[in-house]
Amino acid sequence: MKSSGYSKLLQSLQPWQSDTAASMFYVDLCHLSAVNRLASPLVADQLVEAVGQRLKAWVGCDGLSARLWSDEFVAIKVMDHAQQAAEEAKSLRDALTSLTYSGSHGSSSLAVSIGVVPLRAPYEWPAIIGQAEEACESAKLRGLNQISFYNTANRVRRPDGGSDAVTEFRRYLDSGSLTLQPQPIMDIRSREPRISKAEFLLRVERSPGVWSPPPPGMIESLELHGLSTELDQFSSQHLLAWLDEHRALLDRLDNVSFNLSAPSFVDGLFMGKLFDDVRHARLPRNKLYIEITETAAIQHLNVAAEMILDFKTLGCRFSLDDFGSGLCSFGYLHSLPVDEVKIDGAFIRELAVSSVSEKIVRAIYQVARATGKTTVAEFVDDPRKLALLQEIGFDYAQGWLFYPSVTPEKLIELVMADRRSAATNAA
Repeated sequence: MKSSGYSKLLQSLQPWQSDTAASMFYVDLCHLSAVNRLASPLVADQLVEAVGQRLKAWVGCDGLSARLWSDEFVAIKVMDHAQQAAEEAKSLRDALTSLTYSGSHGSSSLAVSIGVVPLRAPYEWPAIIGQAEEACESAKLRGLNQISFYNTANRVRRPDGGSDAVTEFRRYLDSGSLTLQPQPIMDIRSREPRISKAEFLLRVERSPGVWSPPPPGMIESLELHGLSTELDQFSSQHLLAWLDEHRALLDRLDNVSFNLSAPSFVDGLFMGKLFDDVRHARLPRNKLYIEITETAAIQHLNVAAEMILDFKTLGCRFSLDDFGSGLCSFGYLHSLPVDEVKIDGAFIRELAVSSVSEKIVRAIYQVARATGKTTVAEFVDDPRKLALLQEIGFDYAQGWLFYPSVTPEKLIELVMADRRSAATNAA
């Protein structure tokens, strides 16, 4: 296990020291699982062993090397000057990428990602290892066989891997300090917008009677630790239970929605349980929407399409959130059986002042309309944006121009008042 390798590494590092410059190199072997498939597990094991031998020879008698996990290694090399670290990293990359393996596809070279941290005494080893790993993550984002130095000014934004955020989430959950609050979504197809939908958003009671969005990094930490299903299970069960007690509200709304994280969406066990929960809820057809991000849907296109079609047999619909964040996804929209797209807020924020944003929003709208999807604009906070969205032809809009998230009781009050106003105007 990685924790075992990590513990052994820390034990090895405690007595280590150097009177000259040194750097830590965090090495990730790219696509090791592909070696298992294209060659064999035995070939992969031999390749890993060869990497260990190369690292040991490369660091020399004054250095240190260790394997953390099947595809991750750490090495420390002593050098005359810290400025040598870049050249040493290149020499390490050359030494490792010269390793080859053969399989059903022929012969291939090993690919690696390398993160580098110059060492300065006193050595805080857990922090240094974390920095080296973060630098390696940055190298992976840049492509194959890339080298990245740890830089606090250009860090990869990700959870620190600690359990504090997970503990905090479970404390909120156990104390009843989590809830869902709906944000009304307006139908803007007529001149006067009216409340037509609602997105139920997670809120946390961080002080008595004050509900706010989750603390920064909490959701990301749950995903990092593979615990996002705990959050999504709470959200889905909370909403289904509330809707069971307020079915009359569904008669007055087009639909309601909640968000599902990417890891939960491709978790077969969780989605099977959610399928059963939705089936047993026996909600009116087309009234429950599940929002998934564009990134999750496209990364797992086949699974996403199958899952969406399964849930549609229950009358459940899907909304594609943050659409346009990649823009390379236009081609996928035709084959992805979602019912609605929500335009990424980055474009809506600049809609009233940027001709480029306007052109992008118009293009996204045209693609969505051509594939039969309804359209929702988020972050609408200016009457000028609303007017432009109506001119383009958008179906729905949400944002602070209309309402922030409100309590469920307030939603019922707003919907009833909206309907009374509509009836009065019609008369």
